[in-house]
Amino acid sequence: MQEKRAFVPKARLIQILGEHLIKDATVGLLELVKNSYDADATSVQVVLAGVHRTTGKILIRDNGTGMSVETFADKWMNPAAGHKQIQKDKKQRTALGRLPLGEKGVGRFATQQIGKRLLMVSKTTQMAEELVVDVDWSDFDDYQKNLSDVTVNYSTRQPEFLRGNNSGTILEMSDLRRPWTENDVQGIANCLKRMKSPFKGAKDFNIKLIFKDCPEEFAKYEDLEMSDILDKAHYKFFGVVDKDGILDFEYDFKMPDLKATKKSGRINLVKEYLDMSSKDAICGGFILNLHAYSRVKKYLKASTVDQKDLKSLCGISVYRDGMRILPYGEPGNDWLDLGYRRIQSPGATISNDQVIGLIEIDQLENNLLKDKTNREGLIENEAYLGFRKLVFCVIQTLEKEMENDRERINPKKTKTSAENLAKAVADLKTSVSTVIEQASNIRDPKAKECVSAIDKARGEIDDVVRLIGETTEEHQIERKTLLNLAGTGLAAERFTHEFARLVSGANWALDRLTKQILMTSPKIKKEVDAIRAALEALKNDIRLLGPMFYVKKVAREKELDVKSIVENTLLLQEVAMKKDGIEPEIRGESFVIVMREGSCMQVFDNLLDNSIYWLSRKSERDKRKIRVILDKSQSSVYVSDSGPGVIGRYKDRIFDPFFSMKGEDGRGLGLYIAREILQEKRWEIVLAEKDEHDGLLNGASFKILFTVKDLA
Repeated sequence: MQEKRAFVPKARLIQILGEHLIKDATVGLLELVKNSYDADATSVQVVLAGVHRTTGKILIRDNGTGMSVETFADKWMNPAAGHKQIQKDKKQRTALGRLPLGEKGVGRFATQQIGKRLLMVSKTTQMAEELVVDVDWSDFDDYQKNLSDVTVNYSTRQPEFLRGNNSGTILEMSDLRRPWTENDVQGIANCLKRMKSPFKGAKDFNIKLIFKDCPEEFAKYEDLEMSDILDKAHYKFFGVVDKDGILDFEYDFKMPDLKATKKSGRINLVKEYLDMSSKDAICGGFILNLHAYSRVKKYLKASTVDQKDLKSLCGISVYRDGMRILPYGEPGNDWLDLGYRRIQSPGATISNDQVIGLIEIDQLENNLLKDKTNREGLIENEAYLGFRKLVFCVIQTLEKEMENDRERINPKKTKTSAENLAKAVADLKTSVSTVIEQASNIRDPKAKECVSAIDKARGEIDDVVRLIGETTEEHQIERKTLLNLAGTGLAAERFTHEFARLVSGANWALDRLTKQILMTSPKIKKEVDAIRAALEALKNDIRLLGPMFYVKKVAREKELDVKSIVENTLLLQEVAMKKDGIEPEIRGESFVIVMREGSCMQVFDNLLDNSIYWLSRKSERDKRKIRVILDKSQSSVYVSDSGPGVIGRYKDRIFDPFFSMKGEDGRGLGLYIAREILQEKRWEIVLAEKDEHDGLLNGASFKILFTVKDLA
């Protein structure tokens, strides 16, 4: 016989909901202030009275629509009723034109996260009496009681606080869970200060923070006005991203003693930065205001930017309908991983602690961006991931616009190489010799004394030339060592990945092997063969990587067959190419060069790695090709692919260190290292045009010239 039974929740479910859905008292207070916004309040007072003691109280008073007895009974006492979500789905706005920020119906549990007791007074304009609700949250802590066994006391009375035609709600939370420290107070003040967007803040919604019976140092946090720090930003970026991922932006640079610059532009973020198969940006359109600062003390001082203000306000915040979503932009919350990127590419990127960002989303436009139940950000669904990618693309666009102005602030010093210095000194020595020769014919005794002094100086110049020569040699050794290390690091990353994969496969095979009962069964032989294959593949990878490992003594140069080097490098990338369905091809007749084997492999490995990256993002898997063309007559090699190619305006920058079009996946070192290695031999690498050779594909093509470059 089939029977049915309903859930019987225990009373402590309320405590569990409060603790798990509301992170802390700060989040709880903000949720309650948002409830005031949903109630069409235009004014909210947050009063912290004696909160440095558990006997203190916290009051939140608003002038919103208030609650009737029916609303209290049917909705407030009915968690997750969903009436706000229904209102939002029907796009029903309030009298002030607001859509509710809440939707899950659990914000009321924020009060029990703050204090053990709640006194709530509420009244609508139609009510002659005010509603009084008294909740002792400790009643819900009893493990024995069911939720239905615990009741909440409420009554109506002649208005004491909300008299006449006044409406609103007053929440008094007492018997605090813990005393509040100055850090707690500063945290809630900063959150309230940043709760409304300074650009698209909720209209007619004012928040006031008041302290009573608190330590004197708390009083300084009552001022919730945003400072003028945004106006003092060195770099300002305003952008609008539409639903298709197209960015329209305005960029401003302003630094004391430097000429201000302005620029505007339009970029398709999806095509320029993201996967070529990306569809519309399903997260919807949004608006960004980014304010970046040079954190060099003298520049902050010149712009009268307070470092403490910058520290407390920096980060990328997100606002919905003008109201902030936590925890984005909170201290330590680097949800875009800007700090990690800054470490990887110093000088070329901005970090989370030097930008104040404000992103505006809308409930209707961005209806797929939904809050987590615990109020700790947005649900990380497909829409959120797309939103995060697009925001990151905008950050990259800002960085590219900042580059020239950064150069104006910190101009690169003219590099005088040791070789150029040696040449200059040698020229000086020649000039001195000429002067001595000419002065020798002068009979004046004083002239002879000058000649003697100059001749002595010439000897000192010889010492300088010798020292410069030693320095030049040391510099070359260090430079070669650095390039070997950099190349090894890039290759080792892929090696580590493959090593882990193969070892994992071997371990699985061993696990299965131990489960076999008959040691001579065909199955065991199959597993042994699998282990042997994995180990053989690992051994092959180590053989291919061998020449690229760094050793203290730089490897000697030797004759290399270029085609063999290309074939070995393709083997190194074989797993990645097979994974992404990439077809490699080698054309032409090989030739011999003299070079270090590891360095030569690094050059081709970096080029192939770039091609694989961009081809893996191409939607048509049957059109993913890499073609290497050997041109013996010109001692050159073309590496060409069928990817998206290089964007026109970046062609002059692709060999610059730390410049990358890969976004957060790129380091901007591969092409730079390849060029530096070749320049050691006075060889050259350039971006090739499609019409340079009949066999070049439609994507990016690079030409390596293994001939001595004319330095004249």
